[in-house]
Amino acid sequence: MNGPPVDPADPAVAEIPWGVRHVAAGLAIGWAVTVLVQAALMFLDAYEVGEELSLEAVSVFQMALWFGLLGVPVWIVSNRGLDWSVLGLSIERRDILPGLAIGVFAQAIAVPVVYAPILLFSDDLDVSENARTLVDKADGFGVVLLALVVVVGAPVVEEVFFRGLALRAFERHLGQRPGLVVSAVVFGLVHFQVLQFPALALFGLIAGWLAQRDGRLGRAIWAHVGFNAWTVGLLLWM
Repeated sequence: MNGPPVDPADPAVAEIPWGVRHVAAGLAIGWAVTVLVQAALMFLDAYEVGEELSLEAVSVFQMALWFGLLGVPVWIVSNRGLDWSVLGLSIERRDILPGLAIGVFAQAIAVPVVYAPILLFSDDLDVSENARTLVDKADGFGVVLLALVVVVGAPVVEEVFFRGLALRAFERHLGQRPGLVVSAVVFGLVHFQVLQFPALALFGLIAGWLAQRDGRLGRAIWAHVGFNAWTVGLLLWM
């Protein structure tokens, strides 16, 4: 993974108008809004703690998290009078097929390879259980909602935050490779899915490397689309 080196002392990196505190703020705001939404649904008797979530509820909680993940980048861009390209948000037609191919390869080939040693010691481990449970709830409008949230919304919002904002903030303080690793670990941890952490961290490394290599988010976004779409499509087909 040898992309162009990122020097924290480079003015282009050192002068980015955000830092790790903005990453923390985005996560904190997203979680806070999610808790408030959960409390509101409980107050309206639409949700109880421990209750199996409907697809609609899962989607609402996901979009509540986006208040922080997308809200902080929007605030930075609008408040500082910046262009979205400063966060790497540039997508070109040539990004589509390579990005999708990388995402599908990561999900269909790389992830099973990572889990192979684990499955040798625990053959009853169901890594796809959470995703299958979610997909099983999708029917009619639910399928459209699932596609919009998981295959369209999440790749854009999460890439802008984790690879556009967070990766560059960590690079600024740690350098290229440590920043890449830390951003991938954070990406995996914030999903709060223990079994899926290795897969998520792996994809975080791949998407982060693409962002570093390209200097923008186009291929990383399409890779994220392919990564999520492969799982959703496979589970719907099954």
